[in-house]
Amino acid sequence: MNERARWGRLLAIAALLLALGISARGLRPVRDADTFAAVCELNPPREAAGLERCLALQPRDIEIMLDLGALYEANAAFERAEALYRRALAVDTKDSDVHVRLGHLLLRRGDRAAAAEEARSALMYHPRSARASDLLSHAAHGAAR
Repeated sequence: MNERARWGRLLAIAALLLALGISARGLRPVRDADTFAAVCELNPPREAAGLERCLALQPRDIEIMLDLGALYEANAAFERAEALYRRALAVDTKDSDVHVRLGHLLLRRGDRAAAAEEARSALMYHPRSARASDLLSHAAHGAAR
């Protein structure tokens, strides 16, 4: 068998495998959840209901939790925001951004000691964080941002 015939057979096999893969994928029904999960990943919703649905599909996605927590805060649903931030910390205790967000929320609610503790936790994981240092300073002086 010459070189040209060998490449021809390899190309034919590759084409058959590709066709088989495309046809097998075409038989799989596309579910609404699959489509929405892709939307969550590529272009997350900006409203609470959509983010809540994304979080139901991706329950350990900290970015979704932070986006939803910010919406809750903007709508004065502070308990819900706090619960989400604590949930995010359960997924990743070393996420300094989550510690800072939780700390700001606690400071806004008047819990300076807890806010300072969150700032210290953030600084432990991100020692040069200006946001965490600022939070610690505000918590020590009792001024909410």
